[in-house]
Amino acid sequence: MKRILIAAAIAGAAALPAQSATTSNNFNVSTSLSSQCQATNSGSQTVDFGTYTAFQATPQAGTSVNLLFQCTRGFAPTSVAFDTVNGTAAGVGVLVGLQYSLSAGAASIVAGTAATTATIGTGDAVTYAVSGSMPANQAGACATSACGPTSHVRTLIVTF
Repeated sequence: MKRILIAAAIAGAAALPAQSATTSNNFNVSTSLSSQCQATNSGSQTVDFGTYTAFQATPQAGTSVNLLFQCTRGFAPTSVAFDTVNGTAAGVGVLVGLQYSLSAGAASIVAGTAATTATIGTGDAVTYAVSGSMPANQAGACATSACGPTSHVRTLIVTF
């Protein structure tokens, strides 16, 4: 009889549905973001004035270059300025005795994409067109019939 009771007890226990339970607990997810912009041009960008003829009657325009930056979405730079060279004003310089000035156009901004659970968001693409000009009637400084090409590095400073 003991065997029958034990067998019945085991059979009864096997017939009972398994019991499961869940519980939950809330928590926060947080972060801080330091917004920034970074230069993204690859290769050398050159404002090229071509050949200037001494005492020419018209100003000489340089080619325009686009300087590219990637910024945190919605975080636009507040201002731009040029570096100074040899004590000149910002955006002014001298090459082979020829004075030039640089200018930067307004920022062109292409909005990035928002991050989702499936994708990583992208930053805003910010572009500044930089151009230059040389005034007319300059003598230059060259001991031969032709000098150049001559160049130096300039910097566009973006404040954000």
